[in-house]
Amino acid sequence: MRSEEVMTMIMGFIDIDPQARAIHTHRDSYLLDTVTVVSVRRPLLAGGFVTAVGVGGFGIIFHDLLFPIESVASIATAITAFAVGIGIGQLRLLSRDLRGSELSGAVWGSYGALNRKRMIIVRAINATRTIATPTGLHAADRRSS
Repeated sequence: MRSEEVMTMIMGFIDIDPQARAIHTHRDSYLLDTVTVVSVRRPLLAGGFVTAVGVGGFGIIFHDLLFPIESVASIATAITAFAVGIGIGQLRLLSRDLRGSELSGAVWGSYGALNRKRMIIVRAINATRTIATPTGLHAADRRSS
């Protein structure tokens, strides 16, 4: 693998191999031709938000009964829970050829890094599909002409 193109995540890694026209993850490899949807989600956002509001609200409501260290701990927990919810993302690769079944949902990392990797994967998919058609037109474009 080429180290400059491999991106290590919190759980797993992603490597785009344009010569083999494939995406390699820590578990599987997928042909770029079969991937139809590449998405990045924040699955921990709702839980992080609820935890932050709950712990923060508890700290605010009972601040007069808490020791100072407990107040600081509740604020730190609320901020950490919200930051984790915003910062952690999950990359998903979906294929229409497999009737919408999920190919890979176990690549976790920072949301920003995964979003940048998503754009690289989409460019590689578009380049593969342009190379695959001799005229440079996608099959849908050829049907409409």
